[in-house]
Amino acid sequence: MYATVEDLVAAFGLDEVIALTNRDDTDTVGADVALEALARASSEADSYLSVRYPVPVLTVDPALKDAVCQIARYRLTGAEVNETDPIQARYDRAIKWLERIAKGEANLPGLQGPAETAGSVKFSTGRRVFNRIAGVFDD
Repeated sequence: MYATVEDLVAAFGLDEVIALTNRDDTDTVGADVALEALARASSEADSYLSVRYPVPVLTVDPALKDAVCQIARYRLTGAEVNETDPIQARYDRAIKWLERIAKGEANLPGLQGPAETAGSVKFSTGRRVFNRIAGVFDD
């Protein structure tokens, strides 16, 4: 996962995270609910990032952490907590950023491209040494 329950609390405040995650009417964060939302949000982020990077990515920049928190927050709204326009707008911005990364229009902060991630392989076609006539070299 790219974000923690503590990251959600830091981003949105304890009261909001309790309102979003608590399912048993106590004044505590529903850690299981929050972790499930963060796991799903991280998976959603991976669906975009995997176009260009091996996932999960090894460098979790604050921008990626924020995007995952915004996605989790959006997914947690509903039922007792109503979705609001600012939550929708922030979710839309996070998804657009991930789409730009997938299209190669943006990079993950700290990573320039797929070649800088762990486990990637870079191929080069090189140059042709022989032409169709056996034994004749290209220059």
